[in-house]
Amino acid sequence: MQKDRSDAGGRDDALDRLRSSIDALAVEARSLRDFREGVLATLGAVVTFEAAIFHALSPRVSLETGAFVGFDRDAVAKHLSKWDDFAVELGALRAIANERLVATDRDAFAPGSRARARYEARFVSLFGAPSVCVAHLIVRGSLRGAIVLFSRTRGGFSSRSVSALRSVIRAIAVADALHESLDGAARATTPVRRACRDERLTERQRAIVELVAMGQSNEDIAKALEISPNTARNHLARIMARVGAANRAELVSLAVFA
Repeated sequence: MQKDRSDAGGRDDALDRLRSSIDALAVEARSLRDFREGVLATLGAVVTFEAAIFHALSPRVSLETGAFVGFDRDAVAKHLSKWDDFAVELGALRAIANERLVATDRDAFAPGSRARARYEARFVSLFGAPSVCVAHLIVRGSLRGAIVLFSRTRGGFSSRSVSALRSVIRAIAVADALHESLDGAARATTPVRRACRDERLTERQRAIVELVAMGQSNEDIAKALEISPNTARNHLARIMARVGAANRAELVSLAVFA
């Protein structure tokens, strides 16, 4: 019991130091990039990760404002044009992060599921890490950026690490928005809920596109709309033909991001 109290006290002290360090960075950082680099360095004392990105995660925002650990900025730039596609393909993870602020691959992709298999085939080889933790910076209902941490260990992010990150992410979001404004930096202000307003589509078709943007499979869409998976598939095929999209990522790009 005494050891449990001691461990809890140690964790509390670590969190207090983390919060104090973030507060100090908010005041003392000399630029947006300086703040972001300081945040990643500070988080590294509490959360174990091998690589990290802190950026708007929009291909329309310069990488010069981003902070990177374990990644070469020029190497990241080669994938910049695909980031909208990544946002769609990782929609389930993004949706959970929008709701809970912090999410891991374990939250979004169940072991043995087809979604897990797609995630591992698409992203593990690309980033060289099977585990990912995403923290969303949400201010006034808009997603303004994200911190993405990568671990080479499966299940690498413990509930303790997630809790620590969740305890400071709101303060990080506000401070990041402040430095963004002070620098006059380009910013991304994507609504937390991706809305489809494409007038070529019916209200029901727009609802389907919004579910696709959240990373929902045909089976998930079928359950949400109380239709069969085949009907959901047919609806989606007609929608894609109407907007001229070749795949789900392109559909979201044309009907939501446009």
